Amino acid sequence: MESPEESVQGDLKLFMEIPWCAKHLNRPDTTIWIPYWKRKDAPPQTNLLFARSLNTTDTLPAVVACYQKQAQGDARVDELKAFVALGEGVGGFPGVLHGGVTTAVFDEVLGMIVDVNHERGVFHDMFMTAYLNTSFVRPVPVPGTVLVAAKLVELGERKMLVAGTMQDENETVLAKAEALFVRVVAWKL
Repeated sequence: MESPEESVQGDLKLFMEIPWCAKHLNRPDTTIWIPYWKRKDAPPQTNLLFARSLNTTDTLPAVVACYQKQAQGDARVDELKAFVALGEGVGGFPGVLHGGVTTAVFDEVLGMIVDVNHERGVFHDMFMTAYLNTSFVRPVPVPGTVLVAAKLVELGERKMLVAGTMQDENETVLAKAEALFVRVVAWKL
């Protein structure tokens, strides 16, 4: 079994070998970001659904995110992209991504807006998903690779609205999502 660090390097290498993914990742104004659950130093109980159940060669074998470099280190990141490799094990109908997995991927990637900004010191509180609306536009083929784009649409005192799309290599929108994240106090969990 490969170590988490080897997995992260393998994930990045996989996407760098796919020309349309590499085009995004190689831009000079791009910062590569690895989800917490893929990292060697992640707490042991971090996001078990993705860290254990979906982090296999047959499900979601590779995930790498990126965002545009900010002029200031503490500037808020409002948009990011994640490349997600989809294995056959996440299919519902043969050759098509299961709708529940589509929604779970959106929840994870749209939530990365929170994670990136928390890591950068912009957000200090926790946020949790209040709702996630998903629209299925076209079948998402598996196995395959998709780009999931997330954009912060609105930020209030207690709520954050994030929108996203799942696209193929031709930028065809396969699914759309809108998520409302609410600020939570740790002692209320």
